[in-house]
Amino acid sequence: MVVSSHTLYLLVAGLGLVTARNLGSTNLTALYGPGLSSGAEIFYRSDPQWSEDVTQRWDLYNAPTYFGAIQPATERDVQHIVKISARNNISFLATGRGHGGSSTLKAFDGINIDLSKFRTVDLDANNSKITVGGSVNFSQLFDPLYDAGKMLPFGNSRCVGVLGASLGGTVGVWQGILGLGVDYLDSVRLVTANGELVEASSKQNPDLFWGIRGAGANFGIVTSATFNLHHNVNGGNLTSVDLLYPGSANKTVFEALQTYDDKIPNELTLNIGSVYNQTSGQSSVVVNVVWFGPEEEVMQHIQPFIAAGPTITNTKTARWTDWWTVADFGAYSIPSATDCVNGQNYTAYTLGVKRTDPNTLMSLFNNVTDFSKTNPNFSGFFGVDRYPNAVTLRVPDGDTAYPYREIKSQV
Repeated sequence: MVVSSHTLYLLVAGLGLVTARNLGSTNLTALYGPGLSSGAEIFYRSDPQWSEDVTQRWDLYNAPTYFGAIQPATERDVQHIVKISARNNISFLATGRGHGGSSTLKAFDGINIDLSKFRTVDLDANNSKITVGGSVNFSQLFDPLYDAGKMLPFGNSRCVGVLGASLGGTVGVWQGILGLGVDYLDSVRLVTANGELVEASSKQNPDLFWGIRGAGANFGIVTSATFNLHHNVNGGNLTSVDLLYPGSANKTVFEALQTYDDKIPNELTLNIGSVYNQTSGQSSVVVNVVWFGPEEEVMQHIQPFIAAGPTITNTKTARWTDWWTVADFGAYSIPSATDCVNGQNYTAYTLGVKRTDPNTLMSLFNNVTDFSKTNPNFSGFFGVDRYPNAVTLRVPDGDTAYPYREIKSQV
């Protein structure tokens, strides 16, 4: 792969920002104001309305420290902010919906480039393309795409930003039938670390386009992206089956999951979660089955889980846009659903696996249960998601920077 000067400059500039200056009492308005458009806004962390005016982070664990935030209204604004920051050795971090998480962010101290004004959605149904702004979240696309008879791979949280998730891959229940969201990316517009606005696609800056598909968080500030679309599968409907088991049956459930290691229909997704009720002191296992096919066909494909003896079964057919309202016995739809509530202390650890080991998963389940019992304020859980990867593997591994195409389950 040939690395362009844009990429080289970004890497060098990114390293340089590690020793950026302390902002202290810097007047952001005086420094950045000249050159910003009339629609741009500047905020200080000390402002009384900071938490309402600036996009807040979903997770406060290892959160970055912001002296202030600037909300650009145009791409020229973004360029201006980057150039001024680089000239004055000020660290900057661009955010879309605020769901990004990394332990390295704890060391960040600078300004937030809040892209919350970049919320445009431009659907071109005739050409099966959609262009979204840098702060659009998945749920914004549900109705426009469904009404046009189109689909796009989404993550499992409706509140996450489209671009942040897509540049990292977009893993979720749509993966079996559609593949990865990163493979639907047609082009992006982004501002590099030296403030240059460029387009990247398979024809323009192809090396940069290769890198942002799978490792895109550090190659520039993406202001908008265009995706190719897929037609609605199964008429735009899915079947969601929820199965509830007592915690004592966890190994049996994991043994059922193991039977899908080597063969699973592309239309089938399996989501398994551990639950501990602090009030009753009981643990349980919830399995959510997603089937992109006729409801009458789903049971023949999940017999290992039926044989495991669920105590409660709930089956519903819904539009794919409504999976969140029916999955896990409606847990996603309650106001306190954790995927859409900002300001949490949420420590997440993930693992991609190619084989299922029931004994290891049983041990993990028991450890989480025991920890929950001895720590009443703990509200954590663990889950295993089995996503068919046959469609994902149709894209050659070297076509993008995404490195995990052979992963079968996410823990």
